[in-house]
Amino acid sequence: MRSRILPVFLCLLAAAALALSGCAQVTSAYKETKTFYHTHINRPSTLNTEERTVLEDPQRALVQSVMPIDEELTKLEKALDALGTPPDGETAASLLRRFPWLSGLAMVAPDGTLGVSIPSVPLKQLDYSPLLELAPKALPRDLRSSVQDTPLGPEILLARPFLQEDQLQVLLVATFDFRALLPFASSPGDIIVRSPDVLIWTGDLDYSSTPMASINWEEYLKEYSDGVLTNENGSMLWFSRYLGGKPLVFASPLR
Repeated sequence: MRSRILPVFLCLLAAAALALSGCAQVTSAYKETKTFYHTHINRPSTLNTEERTVLEDPQRALVQSVMPIDEELTKLEKALDALGTPPDGETAASLLRRFPWLSGLAMVAPDGTLGVSIPSVPLKQLDYSPLLELAPKALPRDLRSSVQDTPLGPEILLARPFLQEDQLQVLLVATFDFRALLPFASSPGDIIVRSPDVLIWTGDLDYSSTPMASINWEEYLKEYSDGVLTNENGSMLWFSRYLGGKPLVFASPLR
């Protein structure tokens, strides 16, 4: 009887050893996968309560002046991103009530042609075709933007694409004149706003005499996102803020 029990016991022991070895391998793989996930994919956020960012007076003045505008732009971005389907008339009207500084809303076909819009005849003649192009590193679902100069002043276009199986079906385009946002700024006469190729707002400043005028912003923004520019007329503090994958530059003089 004992002679039969011993082989069975040895077999069970070997099986248990294999199982334990397999478990160890699985546990090790799990730990490596978990570490990779939290290191490279979904990194846990941390809060550094010791670090303090100290702003100089000119920096603080620019931030305080621009922050209310930035908050409005952020709210619009979030509202457009939250739309699961192209808006009906009621939803479009609600967006316009929520953001009264918008010039209007338009539905644009994948070939760039204008469909339904509010108002039905836009005040400014706009080219929607640049919105069909993705910004560098952008995904097809990301918001897109364009800044266009018109005889009636610059207009900013922010588009929310709606896709079906990764194919663009329609763009919802919100348009606005930056001047409609100026009431939110504390000192609108002291700020300059521009895109790489369009001067949007110069406040009470003579742009041609500022150090910003000598910069090729298309190239400059490839290397820098903020800084101080100086010429014989003085210095300007500036930073860039991205909207729909395209940069907007905000600046004010250092006094």
